[in-house]
Amino acid sequence: MTPSKLQQVKHAMKNPPPERLAKVEYQSHFFQMVGITIVCIILIFKGFWWIIFAFIFGLGVSYSQGMSAYIKYNNIMALLKPQAIEDFEKDISPTRRRSKIINHVFGSSAKWTSLFVSVTIPLFLIKFSESRITFSLAYMLMIGLLYTLIYFFFFYSIAYPIYKKKIKINKK
Repeated sequence: MTPSKLQQVKHAMKNPPPERLAKVEYQSHFFQMVGITIVCIILIFKGFWWIIFAFIFGLGVSYSQGMSAYIKYNNIMALLKPQAIEDFEKDISPTRRRSKIINHVFGSSAKWTSLFVSVTIPLFLIKFSESRITFSLAYMLMIGLLYTLIYFFFFYSIAYPIYKKKIKINKK
């Protein structure tokens, strides 16, 4: 009995690959450093100059944890064999499967193009005259929606036939 799509998605969410967890870990430490920096700069400009010691300590802790997480990520990636192109479709996570196919066909340019377009289009569609809270919520929701539509649907619809042709050529 084959599992349903919902069961496949639940299984994919329960069992993320270790390289993905390690990547999320070191990226979270990087963003933590960015957040600490922004908050401390704001506080220093507000006159809380003594916060600089907490700033240095916070950055040091985040940096050391981030570097150890990055080393762990590199060690995991060194142990893994590159996945065969034909096996991209066998991935249990639908977003990871689509991302692998898109990255194989277009490289990282599809991700950056989707990001740029999904950030730029809301600037033209949402009026600045709305309240700040309404503008912020609408802008963030529209960015997420547009990125999903452009990357996972538009680029995937172009990349999938190209990917299938490459697999057929490789099998011959």
